[in-house]
Amino acid sequence: MKRFFIQRLEGLLLLGLGLMIFKLYVSGYLTKLIAPKMVPYALAALFAFLVISLLRMKKQKQGEQHCDCGSNGESSSSALVLKYSLFFLPILLGFILTDFTLSGEVLAKRGMAKQQAQMVSSYDSGKHANGEKISVNDDNYFEVLDDLLNNLDTIEGKEIEISGFIYREDTFTKKQMAISRLSMSCCVVDATLYGYMVNGNVEGMKTNDWYTITGTLKKGSYKGEPVPVIDLKESKKIKAPEEAYLYENVQIIQ
Repeated sequence: MKRFFIQRLEGLLLLGLGLMIFKLYVSGYLTKLIAPKMVPYALAALFAFLVISLLRMKKQKQGEQHCDCGSNGESSSSALVLKYSLFFLPILLGFILTDFTLSGEVLAKRGMAKQQAQMVSSYDSGKHANGEKISVNDDNYFEVLDDLLNNLDTIEGKEIEISGFIYREDTFTKKQMAISRLSMSCCVVDATLYGYMVNGNVEGMKTNDWYTITGTLKKGSYKGEPVPVIDLKESKKIKAPEEAYLYENVQIIQ
């Protein structure tokens, strides 16, 4: 009977994994854990888990009339509990959690990406750095970042408008912060923090809150690397967007 119980448990765990993916998909939380390009693979896994779980349960029913003579060599109860808890705990968390965003402590340990982001798709280099006012949105975020990093000597005094969440590190002064976004290439594990250093009257702007800011650009540094820095002029608190991540496909130049 022990083997039949294990077969049923395995079927239930696979069913739970499938239902967890379905719950995350219909609730809109799935893209907080994986990039949209990975969603079809997750749905394929959902279908596979459901089919295999049904087959596993059916096999258990068919096997009830056979002798369970070969069960003496099976794992101990404590080993089985440990093994299957590795599946049960993620399933449980997938059902009960509703906030899948990275905490400020995790982000502070990672820091902002210091490498240059190079767009995979082609564009007119310098078109943003040479404009009078630079407006940054989800569609051109990495394109603008790449452009400014390649033209740091020509951005002095250019006006920029950008939205993001407030990020701080222990080394920042009271008049420093970063206006940041998270980028996801595959899943939340590879999430990368990108942002612009901001100088000015920023003490009243709470970390992790979302703002739209305007300011003027200048050349500065972050951890010894030359980066564009924004001198703050105006700020407006906004609601966090439904899609908090950027999913641009970028390559990193080491």
